[in-house]
Amino acid sequence: MDDFDNYLFVNKCHKIYKINYILIVIILITIYIIFTYQYQTYYQVKGKMIDNKLEIKIYVKDIPYAVNNDHLLIDNKTYDYQIIDISNLYIDDDDNNYCYLYLEIINLYNIDNYVYEIKFPKENKRLIAYLKDYL
Repeated sequence: MDDFDNYLFVNKCHKIYKINYILIVIILITIYIIFTYQYQTYYQVKGKMIDNKLEIKIYVKDIPYAVNNDHLLIDNKTYDYQIIDISNLYIDDDDNNYCYLYLEIINLYNIDNYVYEIKFPKENKRLIAYLKDYL
Protein backbone atom coordinates (compact mmCIF):
# COMPACT_ATOMS: atom_id res chain seq x y z
CA MET A 1 0.00 0.00 0.00
CA ASP A 2 2.86 2.34 0.66
CA ASP A 3 4.06 2.30 -2.94
CA PHE A 4 0.57 2.88 -4.23
CA ASP A 5 0.09 5.90 -1.93
CA ASN A 6 3.40 7.30 -3.12
CA TYR A 7 2.33 6.81 -6.74
CA LEU A 8 -0.96 8.66 -6.13
CA PHE A 9 0.84 11.49 -4.36
CA VAL A 10 3.43 11.89 -7.13
CA ASN A 11 0.74 11.69 -9.80
CA LYS A 12 -1.38 14.30 -8.01
CA CYS A 13 1.65 16.61 -7.61
CA HIS A 14 2.44 16.19 -11.30
CA LYS A 15 -1.12 17.23 -12.27
CA ILE A 16 -0.96 20.25 -9.95
CA TYR A 17 2.40 21.20 -11.50
CA LYS A 18 0.87 21.05 -15.01
CA ILE A 19 -2.10 23.21 -13.95
CA ASN A 20 0.21 25.75 -12.30
CA TYR A 21 2.43 25.83 -15.38
CA ILE A 22 -0.56 26.45 -17.66
CA LEU A 23 -1.86 29.22 -15.37
CA ILE A 24 1.55 30.93 -15.31
CA VAL A 25 1.74 30.83 -19.11
CA ILE A 26 -1.77 32.29 -19.43
CA ILE A 27 -0.95 35.06 -16.93
CA LEU A 28 2.29 35.93 -18.74
CA ILE A 29 0.54 36.09 -22.11
CA THR A 30 -2.18 38.32 -20.63
CA ILE A 31 0.41 40.66 -19.11
CA TYR A 32 2.27 40.82 -22.42
CA ILE A 33 -0.91 41.74 -24.29
CA ILE A 34 -1.93 44.38 -21.74
CA PHE A 35 1.44 46.11 -21.89
CA THR A 36 2.04 45.94 -25.66
CA TYR A 37 -1.32 46.07 -27.50
CA GLN A 38 -2.42 49.54 -28.61
CA TYR A 39 -6.10 50.34 -28.97
CA GLN A 40 -7.57 53.17 -31.04
CA THR A 41 -10.84 54.71 -29.80
CA TYR A 42 -13.20 56.78 -31.90
CA TYR A 43 -15.81 59.46 -31.39
CA GLN A 44 -18.84 58.35 -33.42
CA VAL A 45 -21.48 60.71 -34.74
CA LYS A 46 -23.92 60.88 -37.64
CA GLY A 47 -23.71 63.58 -40.26
CA LYS A 48 -25.98 64.67 -43.09
CA MET A 49 -24.78 65.92 -46.46
CA ILE A 50 -26.24 69.34 -47.32
CA ASP A 51 -25.07 71.35 -50.35
CA ASN A 52 -21.79 69.41 -50.64
CA LYS A 53 -21.04 70.01 -46.95
CA LEU A 54 -21.32 67.47 -44.18
CA GLU A 55 -23.41 68.81 -41.28
CA ILE A 56 -22.64 67.27 -37.90
CA LYS A 57 -24.36 67.96 -34.60
CA ILE A 58 -21.56 67.81 -32.06
CA TYR A 59 -21.46 68.49 -28.33
CA VAL A 60 -19.11 71.25 -27.25
CA LYS A 61 -16.99 68.93 -25.11
CA ASP A 62 -16.35 66.75 -28.18
CA ILE A 63 -15.33 69.52 -30.60
CA PRO A 64 -11.56 68.96 -30.05
CA TYR A 65 -11.86 65.51 -31.65
CA ALA A 66 -12.97 67.16 -34.90
CA VAL A 67 -10.79 70.27 -34.72
CA ASN A 68 -7.53 68.53 -33.79
CA ASN A 69 -7.73 65.93 -36.57
CA ASP A 70 -7.41 66.21 -40.32
CA HIS A 71 -8.96 62.87 -41.24
CA LEU A 72 -12.04 60.83 -40.32
CA LEU A 73 -13.52 57.44 -41.11
CA ILE A 74 -16.70 56.87 -43.08
CA ASP A 75 -17.61 53.23 -43.75
CA ASN A 76 -14.11 52.26 -42.54
CA LYS A 77 -12.47 54.39 -45.24
CA THR A 78 -10.25 57.31 -44.31
CA TYR A 79 -11.06 60.73 -45.74
CA ASP A 80 -9.34 64.07 -45.34
CA TYR A 81 -11.54 67.01 -44.44
CA GLN A 82 -11.58 70.72 -43.79
CA ILE A 83 -13.80 72.58 -41.36
CA ILE A 84 -15.84 75.16 -43.22
CA ASP A 85 -17.96 76.58 -40.43
CA ILE A 86 -18.98 76.11 -36.80
CA SER A 87 -22.48 77.31 -35.97
CA ASN A 88 -23.67 79.17 -32.92
CA LEU A 89 -24.04 77.40 -29.61
CA TYR A 90 -27.35 75.70 -28.81
CA ILE A 91 -28.71 74.12 -25.62
CA ASP A 92 -30.94 71.05 -25.75
CA ASP A 93 -33.64 69.95 -23.28
CA ASP A 94 -31.06 68.18 -21.09
CA ASP A 95 -28.93 71.35 -20.79
CA ASN A 96 -26.22 69.95 -23.07
CA ASN A 97 -24.34 72.48 -25.20
CA TYR A 98 -23.93 71.60 -28.86
CA CYS A 99 -23.31 73.21 -32.20
CA TYR A 100 -23.27 72.25 -35.85
CA LEU A 101 -20.00 71.61 -37.61
CA TYR A 102 -19.80 71.90 -41.39
CA LEU A 103 -17.08 69.89 -43.11
CA GLU A 104 -15.86 69.62 -46.65
CA ILE A 105 -14.88 66.00 -47.26
CA ILE A 106 -12.30 65.45 -49.97
CA ASN A 107 -13.02 62.60 -52.44
CA LEU A 108 -16.40 61.68 -50.95
CA TYR A 109 -19.34 61.12 -53.27
CA ASN A 110 -21.90 63.74 -52.22
CA ILE A 111 -25.60 62.92 -52.11
CA ASP A 112 -27.79 65.59 -50.51
CA ASN A 113 -29.62 64.49 -47.34
CA TYR A 114 -27.65 61.24 -47.16
CA VAL A 115 -26.74 60.32 -43.57
CA TYR A 116 -23.22 59.07 -42.91
CA GLU A 117 -21.84 57.31 -39.85
CA ILE A 118 -18.65 59.20 -39.00
CA LYS A 119 -15.76 58.29 -36.72
CA PHE A 120 -13.19 60.80 -35.49
CA PRO A 121 -10.00 59.29 -34.00
CA LYS A 122 -9.77 59.96 -30.27
CA GLU A 123 -6.99 58.18 -28.45
CA ASN A 124 -4.46 55.54 -29.38
CA LYS A 125 -3.13 54.13 -26.12
CA ARG A 126 -1.92 50.86 -24.70
CA LEU A 127 -4.46 48.71 -22.87
CA ILE A 128 -2.68 49.33 -19.57
CA ALA A 129 -3.38 53.07 -19.91
CA TYR A 130 -7.11 52.40 -20.34
CA LEU A 131 -7.04 50.12 -17.30
CA LYS A 132 -5.37 52.85 -15.25
CA ASP A 133 -8.11 55.31 -16.30
CA TYR A 134 -10.88 52.96 -15.16
CA LEU A 135 -9.31 51.84 -11.89
